Amino acid sequence: MAWKDRLQDASFRGVPFKVEDESSPVGRRVETHEYPNRDKPYTEDIGKITSRPSFSAYVVGDDCFDQRDRLIEALNKPGPGTLIHPTYGEMNVCVDGEIRVSTTKTEGRMVRFDLKFVEAGELSYPTSGAATAKVLSSSCSALDDCISDGFKAFGMDGMPDFIQGGVVERAGGMLGYVSDAMKMVDGSVSDAARLLQGDISVLLPPPSSGKGFIDALQKMWRTGNRLYGNTGDIIRMVKTLSGISMGKDLAPHGVWKTESQSTRWQTEQGNTVAGAIRTTALSEAAYAVSTLPAPVASSQGGVSGQTPAVMANVSHPALSNAPPNTPKPDTPSWEDLTAVRDTLNVAIDREMSRTNDDRVFIALRRLKADLNTDLTQRLRQSDKTVTVIPSGTDPALVMAAYAYDDANRAEEIVQRNRIAHPGFLPRRPLRLTTRQLAWRIDPVTNREI
Repeated sequence: MAWKDRLQDASFRGVPFKVEDESSPVGRRVETHEYPNRDKPYTEDIGKITSRPSFSAYVVGDDCFDQRDRLIEALNKPGPGTLIHPTYGEMNVCVDGEIRVSTTKTEGRMVRFDLKFVEAGELSYPTSGAATAKVLSSSCSALDDCISDGFKAFGMDGMPDFIQGGVVERAGGMLGYVSDAMKMVDGSVSDAARLLQGDISVLLPPPSSGKGFIDALQKMWRTGNRLYGNTGDIIRMVKTLSGISMGKDLAPHGVWKTESQSTRWQTEQGNTVAGAIRTTALSEAAYAVSTLPAPVASSQGGVSGQTPAVMANVSHPALSNAPPNTPKPDTPSWEDLTAVRDTLNVAIDREMSRTNDDRVFIALRRLKADLNTDLTQRLRQSDKTVTVIPSGTDPALVMAAYAYDDANRAEEIVQRNRIAHPGFLPRRPLRLTTRQLAWRIDPVTNREI
């Protein structure tokens, strides 16, 4: 196609005009910073340059004055209007200042215009909101610091070998429990726990420092690769870590005055190790919550994106080492978030009643407050769901049209239920969001009423 065939008839607000020549600036807006006693400046890119198309235009014909009046009327209207550019097509613009209109005796039946427009753009205001996921991540880091400082109370200097051996044996049993609990959730953490179980006889007895054990413990939790995966894996990880912290194998043992001094020493040091494992597990569980994608209802009914209230620029070893082609996790459901909130609150309350370290207690209380703030914000952006059993193997497109009167939401159904092929819905319970649901569903029978 020749370039002349691609030209469009110019007009503004539907009023046509002829064009002799046109121009429009392109490029980037930059600000160059020059400093005294420095030879090299710094040039800052501050965005795309504003489009300002200008035309040498005219109207011609026996009715040139009528055409002139219509164009002048369009140019004098306030606000943005639609400009058909001869080469760039449709643009949303405002009239840029004064427009010169001229006629001459030598050019009868013609009126000339020097047209100037400027890109209208859009009016948007900055949105404010607490970055709750980032605040939660900060609380996890603060708890980790308190755990490291609190473990300084651990020490077996001067204790008999049989006491040290008893503490090491109990700590090895705890790590074996962790390994078994994590085996079906994340094999990497399970394997790391087994390795740490083998190293425990070197990390705990003197002259080793307690900090080395805490560092190894935190590294063990963070060897997991489940944070690469989908939201379901992260939710399962959070629930498992919470369950580990409340397991009977990590429960503190009673210290009785009637027992011998050596027995009390052994029990107290073992309780300190158990407390470190429990609290680091809770810290990792809360951090996993902060990595969950934030659900936001879009205008098309889907769930996508993130809002400032839950956005977080967080860094985690598992996430930073994720493969480049790792799929983006789907968003958590309202029911998942509620279950995580209830489970973690119970676990943190249990740990707050167990710890005898004031700093750890305060850090746990802050962690709980920030966790609930983050989850409350996420729940406000989430949709409740209902369970529906399809009557046949219809395509997701049909289900979306029938359930929502909107076939565009088929992708949402496929993603939420992890359907293998969108053309064939399996005859199993499927979860649908209640937002704009056209059905009336009986919550007991999961059938339309």
